[in-house]
Amino acid sequence: MTTLHDTLPFTSGLFFQYMLICIAVVFGVKYVLKGKLPYKYVLAFLTLVYISLLFTKPFHLIGLILYLYIASLLLRKFYKNDNLVLPILVLSVPIFLMKSLSVIPATDEATLLLTAKNIVQIAGLSYLVFKVISFYIDERRSKGVISLIDFFNYTAFVPTLLIGPLDRFKRFNTNVQNGYDNINKKMIGKGWNNLILGLLYKFIIAEAIRRYVLVNLVDDGTLIYHLSYMYTYLLYLFFDFAGYSLLAMSFGNFLGIDVPYNFDKPFLAVNPKEFWKKWHKTLGDWLNDYFFKPIFKYLTTKKYKTSITRQNIALMLTFTLMGFWNGFELHYIVSGMLFGLYSVIHNYYVYKCKRTKKDVVFGDMNSKMVRIISIFIMFNAVAFAIYIFSGKLF
Repeated sequence: MTTLHDTLPFTSGLFFQYMLICIAVVFGVKYVLKGKLPYKYVLAFLTLVYISLLFTKPFHLIGLILYLYIASLLLRKFYKNDNLVLPILVLSVPIFLMKSLSVIPATDEATLLLTAKNIVQIAGLSYLVFKVISFYIDERRSKGVISLIDFFNYTAFVPTLLIGPLDRFKRFNTNVQNGYDNINKKMIGKGWNNLILGLLYKFIIAEAIRRYVLVNLVDDGTLIYHLSYMYTYLLYLFFDFAGYSLLAMSFGNFLGIDVPYNFDKPFLAVNPKEFWKKWHKTLGDWLNDYFFKPIFKYLTTKKYKTSITRQNIALMLTFTLMGFWNGFELHYIVSGMLFGLYSVIHNYYVYKCKRTKKDVVFGDMNSKMVRIISIFIMFNAVAFAIYIFSGKLF
């Protein structure tokens, strides 16, 4: 039975009841009170209600948001260096604590470690910190102080709190400033479409795959079992994650927030670059903007070897970081590095094709056949990397 303080986004009927109440309140203020209550204060109040009544660790989450807000303010005021390493480390302290403490076996924990682990393990922490890092980088040169309430609405927006999609402050805050004007027929129509598809993906298709296939696979150690689990888990993860993202977009739409999309037919991608534009797009864009580009720029200023080498080093470091971000366990790290290896291989392939002015792998093969083969290779490469991610092998 679901009780107060144990309801994460889109995990129970109680959460959906909460979202319906939020929508009713916002619609009531817009149409009955004629928008007399400022939108951002209504949104902040509804978020506080969720954190207070339904979030597992309300004081921990509010404390984390205050830490990140104060840290970003102090960094903007006193840290004038263009080197972003120190600010990122300061803002990432909660992630390092959570990920490092999470690998300590319960039997080996002292009371102090157990307490520390309980404090820093907060659902959605990684996404929240990533949002604040982008907030700091984008806003560090802006004039004026961004209010706590605007920061709070951005970081704690309930539909995207747990696993995204990752939004940017400027885009999100523009929606908030437009307030009730964003709640119109077009936005509501988008909300209904995303809601229906999200419910289908997460609670029908993903649940059917999990309940009737995934949990019934018998681990007999054979290749057939591993292949069956690999492809089944990939499909389950896609429909569950994409369904969650669609539901986040849906309830964002109903509240007047145009949440960015995350998935766009990723299994039709022909290469790693295209895959990350289709699978968890907001994370791929985030990693590209805030890690790959700065790393590549740094290596370029140091005139480190050739451009292709710099690109490949930046790619490998970026995806390795993604692995560590998921967790300090070996299967997460190896999975991230594997995606990095795919990207490096493809990047070098594109480089060689440009240098030789011909396709060094497919030659003069029919373009449609090249696309089909590329999709097949990419799909299976992704399936293997996600299988590593699942932790089934080690």
